[in-house]
Amino acid sequence: MAKQETFLSCYRGNQNAVRHVAYMRQSKVLLIRHVLRRLGIALEGKRIFDYGFGAGTFFRDCPQSSKLFGVELDPVNVQDVSRMLASRGFSQIDLSPIAIETWAQHRLLQQKYDLVICSHVLEHIDNPVHFLQRLGDCLDENGLFVGLVPINERKQDPHHVRQMNLTALNNWLPSTKFCLVDWIETDSWLYWIQPIFTHESGFVHKLAQAISVVLGLGATGLGHNNWFALSRFFGRFTGSKATQAAFVLRPHQRPSQKNFGATQ
Repeated sequence: MAKQETFLSCYRGNQNAVRHVAYMRQSKVLLIRHVLRRLGIALEGKRIFDYGFGAGTFFRDCPQSSKLFGVELDPVNVQDVSRMLASRGFSQIDLSPIAIETWAQHRLLQQKYDLVICSHVLEHIDNPVHFLQRLGDCLDENGLFVGLVPINERKQDPHHVRQMNLTALNNWLPSTKFCLVDWIETDSWLYWIQPIFTHESGFVHKLAQAISVVLGLGATGLGHNNWFALSRFFGRFTGSKATQAAFVLRPHQRPSQKNFGATQ
């Protein structure tokens, strides 16, 4: 796994509305919502486990009948997100800190879930096959795994240990308990300016934050269907490549389905 120090404290104090609407968060939530709508999956009453829930932006978008579980590295952030969700009326919450050294033995990984979310985590992990094998144990018989990863990075984030693509995922899956149900490449908006989002301080970092807020407001206002439709048009018009992919996995013991290629 990636070094634990990388993400300790990075989400602290980030629970205001402007932070949650920023595109670097909203793009992930909108893409998960897009995938679930595409597959006809409703979240009401579901047991949802988010490995690496960040500031909890996806949880905010879930129905209050959902049972929310998740792990993050920073104990203070876990408390902040738990309080935020409780204040928004969620009553079935079990969030917990996790240590990289003993992550596979964590108590929440001993349970079963209807949906496992893993957003922008795999690119940080040294052994993705082991990670997927372990997360496969957490799925209910009819459960699904939804993962999000960055793709086509023009400048690699210094915290990423690998570039992500469909070929890499397909190479890992035969050693896991999963089969690929869907792979979607989308979100062409940031391709040409992606390098500025790798800066962690200074003027360029502040500029990236401002762009993220503006795009987040636009994406939230238009909704995921319109936003990703416009993204496809923008990509064709400008030559901008998709910057984010979503994939859906199911336990391989269920009736087989074809492997999907890249779609938008």
